Amino acid sequence: MNEYGKDWRVCIGDGEATEAFTPLGGETTFSFRRSSQEIDVSDKDSGTYGGTSYGQQKITISVSGNLKLPDPAFKNMFDGSKASPPEINVQIKKGSVIKFHGKVGIGNFSSEHPQTGAVTFSCDLSNIGAPIVDDLTATS
Repeated sequence: MNEYGKDWRVCIGDGEATEAFTPLGGETTFSFRRSSQEIDVSDKDSGTYGGTSYGQQKITISVSGNLKLPDPAFKNMFDGSKASPPEINVQIKKGSVIKFHGKVGIGNFSSEHPQTGAVTFSCDLSNIGAPIVDDLTATS
């Protein structure tokens, strides 16, 4: 069965002790990227050149959408982007299935305000340490 992006949602935590997660209103799209720093481990003594190892993984979630107010999730994300450090908890869900859950840093926050058309926003979220849940293949 195919997966469709419209079924997946980015949800922002409210920062309270019993944290509640709310879907980000107006979200139109998000991307999920995982990368690992490549480390050259080749040396002259073993005759092995081009040996490679990989360092800590970085997860980046880029989200964009049309601004719809009031939106408590957007407010928490916007307020978090101005905090020091700029951190929030985020979940990616499909229905009630949590695919990703972790603390992220907020960077590259921007909005566009054209004379005509919708106000749009975008930002990049990057993991801070290991996520609590990291399983995009989860089905239940």
